[in-house]
Amino acid sequence: AVRSTFDYPGAYTLLLFPAAPMLAALIVTGIGYGRSGFRELLSRCAPWRSPVSWRQGVTVIAVCFLAFFALVGIMWVQTYLYAPPGTLDRTFLRYGSDPVAIYMMLAASLLLSPGPLLEELGWRGFALPQLLKKFDPLAAALILGLMWWAWHLPRDLPTLFSGEPGAAWGVIVKQFVIIPGFIASTIIAVFVCNKLGGSMWGGVLIHAIHNEL
Repeated sequence: AVRSTFDYPGAYTLLLFPAAPMLAALIVTGIGYGRSGFRELLSRCAPWRSPVSWRQGVTVIAVCFLAFFALVGIMWVQTYLYAPPGTLDRTFLRYGSDPVAIYMMLAASLLLSPGPLLEELGWRGFALPQLLKKFDPLAAALILGLMWWAWHLPRDLPTLFSGEPGAAWGVIVKQFVIIPGFIASTIIAVFVCNKLGGSMWGGVLIHAIHNEL
């Protein structure tokens, strides 16, 4: 028989984990800023905000998509050159053979990725504007990048305390590998968000690209 996802233990926890930054932002905004805070927070759900014009907004978003397509293309070339024979063929079987359909699916993967959609109202919608009140964009990005990394750290705790040989060392090494990625992605996300007038969608797109690559 077909079972619902929510029939499995921990399913609700898996749903709440990516939504935690958004829920925290809503709770803190409600307690500390009231209706005006909610209006300000929700205004960041627009694709771009004043004084950014629609042409500027569309251009910034289009550049994000083009950069993503280019990076995916580079990865496919690397796969063709260095991966075992047939690896790239299996990749294309997942997407089909129609180039237009492939690019549409790649674009949809950025817009519909659940992690960025659930998290970014908290990270770039709420936390970033608060940090920018006290820090310049680069410092705010560094702080937020470390916060973003630390929030994901609990995913590795079961492995860290598993007792398996080399598990703890593997987790530690992994952190030194992924922390620069979190910080670099956050710097780019802050830049794009600012180019969109403070819209969280800059964060959604860069977050999704970070996850996809």
